[in-house]
Amino acid sequence: MLADAYRTRADPANAARLLADCTAQAITWRWATESMGEPTPFLQEQYGGPKPRWLADDKADPECHMHHGFDAAGRLVLQRQSRGRATAWLHEADGCISVQMQVYQREPSVSTVTRYRYSPEGGLLASQHVSHGHKGFDTRYEWQGDQLQRAVTSNWADGQQTWLCQDVYRYDEAGQLHTITLEYLDDDGTPSGQTRLSYRRPRKGETLATVAAKVEALLVAAITRALAQVPADEKIYALLICYTQEDFGAAWPPFLVWGREPYRSAITHAGEEVRYYLWAPDEIRAAQGDAHEHWFDDPALKEACLLHAQFMDIAQSTASAMRVLKNLAARFNDPTAHAMLNTTDDFVVAHADNTGEIDPLKAMKAALAPEHWALLKARGRV
Repeated sequence: MLADAYRTRADPANAARLLADCTAQAITWRWATESMGEPTPFLQEQYGGPKPRWLADDKADPECHMHHGFDAAGRLVLQRQSRGRATAWLHEADGCISVQMQVYQREPSVSTVTRYRYSPEGGLLASQHVSHGHKGFDTRYEWQGDQLQRAVTSNWADGQQTWLCQDVYRYDEAGQLHTITLEYLDDDGTPSGQTRLSYRRPRKGETLATVAAKVEALLVAAITRALAQVPADEKIYALLICYTQEDFGAAWPPFLVWGREPYRSAITHAGEEVRYYLWAPDEIRAAQGDAHEHWFDDPALKEACLLHAQFMDIAQSTASAMRVLKNLAARFNDPTAHAMLNTTDDFVVAHADNTGEIDPLKAMKAALAPEHWALLKARGRV
């Protein structure tokens, strides 16, 4: 069982011996931008980033790139990265095992063990079993010819109930991957009805710029509709358009949180750090409850944001989304755009990281008219 393999590999002495053995076996080395040994299908489509590629030695940056060691048979046996990261590869008759380690002061500690199994016919990936020690998952791959149809996953963790899901792959007439849909499954393996589109192949003419423009237009329409639903029983001092910098795709489309005047008064009178608490969405949500936030579920908007996130992953930059957020804040700061709201006289529309880890005040100051910022400053709001 993989759990036994993990415990064996995780033993410090065994891990050190494995690393030494793989180092000794590696007789030729090549640099690449990312791992060239990962066999999981459609990894880039699901998790983003540029496609990995080989690099000439003089083009490699040891701080950013990965060194691959091959044995006498040409098999990958070791990968090394900066900050002491290493992956050892063990080859078996019907597959391979990867052991990810962190090496500190020459002492390796194992973080993840993965076993890959291949089908006897055609050598396609049949299963993947991943263990982090206390949690992991097991995936079974179903193929039709050389096209992957489903990847059914059982997710487990110590002391918790196992839960099931599957990725469903669909192709266009030319046989190219068109969509990947995540479906949650009941305990008996049948679809629960909960689904989420996790990948769509860009259509001809779709680029980062065109998709960003579409996302912005759809968000303008969606936010306008949402403002009509904001309760008018109390004045609000802020409308925050919230994103999550740490995991951008998790909150893209962004969601809305409005700060109510009773919350602002309570923070001010309690002597709290107003520069933080008045503009941190998580703090506002914790105090006000979910009745004072809005999440967007329009399918067209969600699909456009998914595609936008894919393009940003490839570019390895969220600058495009930040421009969209900046434009939205500017548009809805116009009094005519939020005239339906019951607002304070110093009301602000701003974009803010959901966790509060990124200070939104610098962007807010740049976006507001000088007299508006001066008013907030004079009142001790910023």
